[in-house]
Amino acid sequence: MILSYIKWALIAILTVFFAFITILISLISPKFAALSSVKIWGKLILTISGVRLKINGLQNIKNKPTIVMYNHKSYYDIFSFASFMNYDWRAMMKKELLNIPFFGTAVKIMDHYFVSRDGSFSDRREVVKIIKKIKKGKIIFIAPEGTRNPEKGLLDFKDGGFYISLKTKVNIVPMIIKNADEITKKGSLKINPGKIEITILPEINVSEYQKFDDPVIKLRNDVKEIFNSYL
Repeated sequence: MILSYIKWALIAILTVFFAFITILISLISPKFAALSSVKIWGKLILTISGVRLKINGLQNIKNKPTIVMYNHKSYYDIFSFASFMNYDWRAMMKKELLNIPFFGTAVKIMDHYFVSRDGSFSDRREVVKIIKKIKKGKIIFIAPEGTRNPEKGLLDFKDGGFYISLKTKVNIVPMIIKNADEITKKGSLKINPGKIEITILPEINVSEYQKFDDPVIKLRNDVKEIFNSYL
């Protein structure tokens, strides 16, 4: 356990350092920050933690407007995709993260998106902002469960990401993450070395859902069924 405390201390130091670097870079180019300092930050955290990645289907994320939906088990979900993304991206985050010194400033300057603790899109202005950014070509990562899920299986999916997908006609790419919860569990500080497997599936054409009476519900249920078939 002492080793885990040392690792968390190093992760905290890295986060503060790279947050400061990211702030400086983002003043010139948030895109370059996402592809440089943020990427290095993710890779270093995985290395310190003794975490290896196996990535399947990376070619399914293309440099175009895309909503990548992933099952959220651990902080290591974020460390992982931060380490391998080759295109400009942003993520949906909880507003509470803005209160973390340096980190909160960095993600705000980079123009990530923020929702309430329950994962809902109660702030309509934030929804409008997300829609505008996606139309300009951003790749956005959304955890449809809305929070980290320490249990087996999936929590109920929130509707917000699916509404945005249909509103913008931007396709969804499911990203299945396995074993991240084995690295560190919710509520625990112990870090276990291991391998995280990420499978990125082909995009879902959301335009086909406009014909349904309630396309948001239909799309949400279909995406959840896809996740369940891989978990």
